[in-house]
Order: sequence, then C-alpha cells, then structure tokens
Amino acid sequence: MSFARRLVRGLPTFVSATVALLFAVADPASAQTNNSYPMLMSLKPAAAQVGATTEHEVSARYNLYGASKVIVSGSGVTGEVIPPEVKPGEKPPEKKPNTPKAKVRFTVAPDAVPGVRDFRVITPQGASTVGQLVVGRDPVVAENPDNDTLGKAQLVNLPATICGTIEKAEDLDFYKFKIDAPTGLVFEVRSQRLLNRLHDMQSRVDPLITLRSATGGVLATSDNHFAGDPLLFYQFTQPGDYVLEVRDVRYQGNADWTYAVEVHNRPFVTQVSPLALVPGVATQLTLVGYNLPAGAQAPFTLPADTAAGVCAIAPVFNGQPLNDVTILRTKSAITLETPQPNNTIEQAQTIAIPTVVAGTIESESDVDCFTFEAKAGDRLSFRVVARQAWSAIDPFLRILNDKGALVSEADDSTVHRVQTADSGLENWGAPADGKYTIEIRDLHLRGGAQFTYAIEITRAVPHFLLEVDTDKTLLAPGSGGVFYVRALRKNGFAGVVNLGVEGLPAGVTATTGRILAGANDGCVILHAAPDAKFDASNIRVLGSATHTVPNAEPLQLSAVGQPLQEYYSPGGGRGNYPVDMHTVSIAEPMDVRSVKLSATDIKLKPGESRKIDVTIERAPGFTGNVTLDVLFQHLESPFGNSLPKGVTLDGANSKTLLTGTETQGVITLKAAADAPVVEKQLIPVMAHVSINFVMKLTFAGEPVWVTVEK
Repeated sequence: MSFARRLVRGLPTFVSATVALLFAVADPASAQTNNSYPMLMSLKPAAAQVGATTEHEVSARYNLYGASKVIVSGSGVTGEVIPPEVKPGEKPPEKKPNTPKAKVRFTVAPDAVPGVRDFRVITPQGASTVGQLVVGRDPVVAENPDNDTLGKAQLVNLPATICGTIEKAEDLDFYKFKIDAPTGLVFEVRSQRLLNRLHDMQSRVDPLITLRSATGGVLATSDNHFAGDPLLFYQFTQPGDYVLEVRDVRYQGNADWTYAVEVHNRPFVTQVSPLALVPGVATQLTLVGYNLPAGAQAPFTLPADTAAGVCAIAPVFNGQPLNDVTILRTKSAITLETPQPNNTIEQAQTIAIPTVVAGTIESESDVDCFTFEAKAGDRLSFRVVARQAWSAIDPFLRILNDKGALVSEADDSTVHRVQTADSGLENWGAPADGKYTIEIRDLHLRGGAQFTYAIEITRAVPHFLLEVDTDKTLLAPGSGGVFYVRALRKNGFAGVVNLGVEGLPAGVTATTGRILAGANDGCVILHAAPDAKFDASNIRVLGSATHTVPNAEPLQLSAVGQPLQEYYSPGGGRGNYPVDMHTVSIAEPMDVRSVKLSATDIKLKPGESRKIDVTIERAPGFTGNVTLDVLFQHLESPFGNSLPKGVTLDGANSKTLLTGTETQGVITLKAAADAPVVEKQLIPVMAHVSINFVMKLTFAGEPVWVTVEK
C-alpha cells in the first residue's frame, strides 16, 4: 500500500481525497530509478546448521540478477551465490531481466557460535541491504506449504530447526512430531527479530506458537518472550504424537514473514550470571534456563583481545556446546552481588568505582542496593545492560543520598537510535561529599532467576561515539559517493573529530572530512577510479580527536563508527537500525554517471554567497527526477549536515530539481552575517534519485571545501 493510501485510510472522504492529491503532486520523483540496489526481504529457509553446508533462496525488492558474492558478518559462516542453470546453447538475455530471487549457499563451521548473522548479496546493481541468517545446532527442516490444517500436519523428526513462512492471512502451519519417552522440549522462535533490519517491511509479524495433542487439544501456548518472539518449554510425560502450530497472533500474513523454530531437548540457556565478563579472565558462569540442574555452572573465558561491548557466547556444559546467550564484555573490574541481603541502604553492598556490578533481582519486590563514596563535583556515568542481553528485567535505576532521599533516577534509554528498556545516567554529578547508594529494581517489581543485570559505572571522562549513516556505499567505475558520520559527544567533549576509513576495495579512494568542534556531522567522499574492477568489501570508519585538559596531558580519543541501515518506517518516515557491517561496492554504471562542479574551493565572507554550477551526466534514456543537495535529509529532517556553522543552502537562488532531460543545476551557499571563521570544511554536492518515498540513490561530485573568512 502506498504511503498516501496508508495515511488517508480512515479519514473523511473529502479530506482523504485532498491528502492523496497532495502526495501525488508532492512526490513526483518517487520510484524514478531504473536500477535500485536490491532490498532483501526474506531468506528461505531462514536457518543453517552448525557444521553443514545448505542452500537457500533470497527474495528481494528490485533486481538480484547477476548476483556474484555473499558477505556474512562475524566469523564461522561463509556464503556464496549459486549461479542459475544455463541450458546448453542458451544465449545470455539481450536485456537484463528482473530477477527478485537468487539461490545462495551457506557453509557454517563446526565451531561457529549459534545465533544470527547479517549477510549481504553483491550484484551488478550494487550491494544489497542486509538480511539475517539464523545459525542453529540441529538439522533444518523446510516447511511443506500444504500444512495448514491439523490433518495435514507436516511430520518432523526431532531435534530440528523448523523453517517456514506465515505467508498469507489466516495461515496456520502445523508440524507433527513423536515423543518416545518422557522428556522436556524447548521451542525457541526467531521471526519478529529477523525483520528489524529490513528496508521496506511495512508491517511486522507477531508470532504465536501453540503445542497441541494429536487430536488438537491445547497443551501450552507462548507469545512474547524475546521481544515479540515466543519461547516455550514443555515437559512431556506421556509418549505419543504431538503437534506444533505456528501463526501470527492477529491472523495476518505476508510472503516475507519467515520463522525458524529450534526444537530440542538439550539444556537451553536464557541467561548467565554474571552477565558481564572480562576478556582473558576465566569465569565460572551460573546457567539459567531449561533442562538444567539447579545451580548448573560452566567455565568460560573470552579471548583476551575481545573488544568491549555486547556479544553472544556459547558456553559448554558437561561437554555439550549450548545455544547462544548474550553478555557484556568489559575491561573494568567486575563486582558480583553478594549472597547477603542488600535490599536497603543499611544493607547496601559497598563498591569501588569504576566497576561493573553484576547481579540478579531474585524475587518479586527485590531491590538491590550498592553504596559508593563520591566527592562534590565528581562526575559518574551509569549504564545498565540487561534487556539488551534478553534479561527479563525492565530495569529502573535510582541514586539516593545517605539519608535515603532521591537524588536522581533513570528509566529507558536509546542505543544507536533504538529505544531500549535499559536505563542509564550520563555525566551524573555528586552534589556533595558523602556516601551515595545506587538502587536497581524491576520497574514492575517482578523478579526471578531470569532477571539478571550488569551496571557499568565509570568516571565520566570526555569521549565520543560515532554513528555512520548509512551501511552501504554504492559506486561505479569513475563515480563518487558519500556517507555521513555523526558524533555523539559525551561528558564535555566538544572538539574536532577527524575521520578515517580502513578496508576500501581496490581502486577506491577516500577524501575524509572532519566533524567540527561543537557540530554533529562530518562526511567521507569516496571515488572509484575509471578502471576500478567490480568488487565489494566491508570497511571500518574511524574517528580520532584530542581533548585539552587544564594542567594535564591532552586526552587522545578514538572511536569506531557503528553502521546504521536506513529503513522505510510505516507512515513514510525514515528510521535507522544498527547492523554489523558497512559495505562499499563497485558495480555497473547507474542512472547518474557523473556529477561535475564548476567550483570545489568555496571561500565566503560573512554575508556572502557563492554559486556552484552542477552538471550531471544522465544514463542513456534516463529521464527521472534528480534532486541536488548538500544535506542528506528526508521530509526536511536532516540526517547528515557537514556544512560549517552559519553556512546554508540558499534555496531561493538554487536550482535543485532536474526533471526530464535536464542536466544543469545550481547550488548556492550563503554565509550568515555572524558565521564563524572556518578553514576548508569538507561537504558533498549530491545528486539524489528516488527509489521509493524514503530511499534514494545518492551520487556525489568532487569533494567541495568550504572556507569562511573574516
């Protein structure tokens, strides 16, 4: 359904007609491109087995024709494209066909950690968006589509990873299995979590599983556990035939709503305690989950060179590798919650800062308290990792003074533009010398072994994080592209961030900009040589900075950029979601072959304007709309702006919309009367071609350097 239709549904007739007309007029450039990059929508089957090589079908919006390479994130999994069969004597097509599907093959190493991998398909149209592959321990069973009734339930031998699709409204998928002796089975569903990164999934699946007897009687159901995905454990006491039913809780369906249900009777871990590990340090983990004896433990050591952050591990219990479980990697010392009660200020456990406190809200109404000393003006940061590691807790954090009075509190936070239930306090300042207590509890006063948490407590030193918008840069031989990098400044850092890039494909060069002091965004402009070969590789975006400290050595700061993939959110908005890789690809020439500029060294004095004549070269036959800009924006919301402070695009004196066969445009930059001095700030001049209402193909001209003089 189009954006206009979604918006107007339910409005009075005369209002809806007016709004629809406005969108018809306001969006003339929608779907103008002839050659969009592929937007992956589903992988069938959605899972691959550890230690096996399996074949799969990828579906996409736009063209997968000529797919040649598969890139997989992380380690232990590789992918390749299976070329389509060519009959003897068959000639290549004269015109490139539209192929929305491709066959791929994944090989999973025997020691690969189970879980989910991002993958990307490289095509002559450029790098695709990311898809997601589930890596499981058991044989993969693909759905027989004719399994929509209890009487047609598909027979499955367990253990298995059952892969299917809720492909239509009122679709019910039934799977029959046999139990020979009493046992406990785990049913873990991955479905809703596989759609987070999809570009153009306008509605999300909400899976529900039901366990039935052979005659259809309901034994158990599960809805939301891991976000919207179910998790069910059932203890079978009687041998016999049983049926698993999978459906959407609303009885909706979509051809791309895939799922993978891992069914087995092995130990299954949902949480480990402690939830935080120090790389290189052997730790005895307490395992929380199903088919485990009380107090089950497993030793585990992260590799010493593991970077800090949230990651998945697979412990080994009694010689048996387990499923993936999420933990926090940290370089800080870990403080374990003591067995003694710590529910009040008087009982609070004393901690030294910096540290990571690891504990559990063991029971309903449990509150954990930790006391620390601080001096007036001390700056501290508190970050909870719990829901990010699929803990059951909805953490709520409070800081109390020595009298028990509330000083500060925190609930939900945002991590790389994604809302999370985990709480955090950044750059908290102690109001006076004394003892303070940090209190953590579940917001709804629930508790249990699943309610684990880690609280990272650090000195609030100046630093920054980097976000890269977007996760892929598409180039053709002789063409240019650009991506923006945003700095998230922390604890008083306001300085310049210099950008860098590692891992570019052969034949690609980068002009790296900077994020000016006090500003948010910088950019990196890439250019592929005219003789660059078709290729693709993942890059790392780096940032470095120096922070001046009074009467001390300057701090040398650095960060690695987090790639963010854009997505088309319901209602026509543009959102971002973190992914595991940023891919640069060199592929076939696209709609815009080049962007030529009349000037690239722009010097402005306050109050002055300068024009840049822009000439684009269109592909033969391409007459779609092309929009020129120096900001990356959607619906007038900027997602990237590296212009110096006080410098703007003068729209009234620019020509930014090129229609039909037009190739000449104008960009006018204007400096405000109070624009501060700056020397050679890198900006792009971009030519956008719409793919849909939100997504664009972006082409960049030569690097432009803007100087504001006195």
